[in-house]
Amino acid sequence: MYTPPPYWSLSYGSVAGVDDTLIIKHSASSRARSTGRFNSASSSNSNSNSDNSANTPSTVNFAESYRSSVDEDGGGSTSSLCQHLSEEQFDIIDELDYEDVDDMGLIDRELSHRNREALVQQLYNFEQDYLESLDQLVSLFMQPLRKYAQQPSSNFIGMKKIICTEHEIQRLFGNVENILETQREILSTLDLRIYSPYLDNYDNAVTTYERLRGYQPFRKFTEVQPSLKDGMTLLSLLQLPVRAINRHAQRISELADATPPLHPDYVGLRMCRRRVLRLVEEFQTKVDDAENVDRVLAIHRSLSGAPFTIRKGRRLVLQAELSRTHAHSRVIGAKRVYILFSDFLAFARPRQHNGTLQYKGHLNLERALVKLMAREEASGRQYCIGITPLYQGVDIVDTTLMQYPAIHVIQLNNEQEQHEWLEKLTMVINKLNSRADRKQSASSSNSSSSSRCDL
Repeated sequence: MYTPPPYWSLSYGSVAGVDDTLIIKHSASSRARSTGRFNSASSSNSNSNSDNSANTPSTVNFAESYRSSVDEDGGGSTSSLCQHLSEEQFDIIDELDYEDVDDMGLIDRELSHRNREALVQQLYNFEQDYLESLDQLVSLFMQPLRKYAQQPSSNFIGMKKIICTEHEIQRLFGNVENILETQREILSTLDLRIYSPYLDNYDNAVTTYERLRGYQPFRKFTEVQPSLKDGMTLLSLLQLPVRAINRHAQRISELADATPPLHPDYVGLRMCRRRVLRLVEEFQTKVDDAENVDRVLAIHRSLSGAPFTIRKGRRLVLQAELSRTHAHSRVIGAKRVYILFSDFLAFARPRQHNGTLQYKGHLNLERALVKLMAREEASGRQYCIGITPLYQGVDIVDTTLMQYPAIHVIQLNNEQEQHEWLEKLTMVINKLNSRADRKQSASSSNSSSSSRCDL
């Protein structure tokens, strides 16, 4: 609870049982010091007055005048006080060199102080909530799953099947226990490097969770956790550390900005902010990659009727609502949501009323050909791209039976978008081709080694 400075005592008037002399003297001197106007001249004058107290009206008389004004008026107004003050008594206050116009400065400083106190409270509340969520992730999910993995014959909610293996637990939770221990001292150590292994494993965690979600014992286990608050789930708890780094940086930066230069924490907070921002910059690529994994998961869940599932290493490259058309037809193309992943291109009907995308097909881009199409090649349409897949029949990525047209034509909305999609499609195709070449080279090497061994 914030306590007002002592120099506010004068504005509240006399308090029963408290020496008015001390109140007024302390109030005036403290207020003068707070305004920064207590210069050497006024200080020397003040000392002179105290040395020659016999020739100057005493502070006690000043207090008695104030008390009598309160008794007479019943309210202790400022005007009544002024009427009882002599000119010499006014001189005592004037020597403090205090100007009433500084009241606005006091208000600004008070508002700034309250704003800073609110930021401190927000930072504290965030740390407490985050620590509690991490504790729930470990105590309600990780530890029970580890226990049942070590005792597969135990009976949990009528089940005798093992929920998940130790290896799956490691992939699912990563080093979250280390993060929990570090979080207990995060404000004193700021050792955010503990998040690096968690971010490296995050792709494993999400893909493992999504695969286990289709396993009935695991799904049943995750659905019976009444202690979780605010609609939290195992997935949302797993996502918390990814967002924690930037939140730490934001809160500490706001607190540093709200701390005035004369505050004792000013230098320390500035140094703390520089350190945290350096760590955030160091981890930003990993954080962005983890957030991309979350977007891929959200897209997979929104696709209705898709024959593929989320897989490790898949990333979102581009997504837009475009028109699919045909090279030799003037029929207006149907609107489709095109989703360029790092391993194939999917397209779906735009979002339905239930918030899903209706899957319509996907193209395997390994060894595919892509080009800008002239208007005469696209029946007079502009901003078109043509994609010719190499493989037909069974998709080697998801073993899905696919029938590809000779060329798949996409109409973009403008020239800039056309060149962006061409660039990204070319990048994905080149990466897929390089990966296929490495696999083929490794396979050839293994075959040669095997042949030499047979000889």
